[in-house]
Amino acid sequence: MGIEIVQIGNGDKAAQMVGYSDNDWTSNIIVQGHQRVNVGIRVSDAISDILSAAGHSAGAVSAIASFFSGTITLQRRMANENNSYDWRDIATWAISSSAVGQGGSENITASPEPETCTYRLGIKTAEYTGGVTHLRLGTS
Repeated sequence: MGIEIVQIGNGDKAAQMVGYSDNDWTSNIIVQGHQRVNVGIRVSDAISDILSAAGHSAGAVSAIASFFSGTITLQRRMANENNSYDWRDIATWAISSSAVGQGGSENITASPEPETCTYRLGIKTAEYTGGVTHLRLGTS
């Protein structure tokens, strides 16, 4: 599982983590009706700084490589769906190790979400190749 480094509030504002294996997901965040979903994906040397600021041991920081290859998936579950199989893929990003140093925030929705739902961001099983990425999921 990834290292979850920041969660703002009780999970309904934003969640961040460092993903480095199959089946790594941020905490779920609740998106209220008429809010937008924002996704940040980062692959760069800044990942080590983020881990250091979170108070993890130097050993963990030194093990972080500055590359990532794999596919990041954004998933949504509607308010009336509560089972683990109810997650629906909304968007994916294929990232190769050649993209080192690239990344940043991306506004996913062109218009506000019409109703309350739950989102998560992560790496599905068999979609991780190698390296580390910093993922952030939030609302605006």
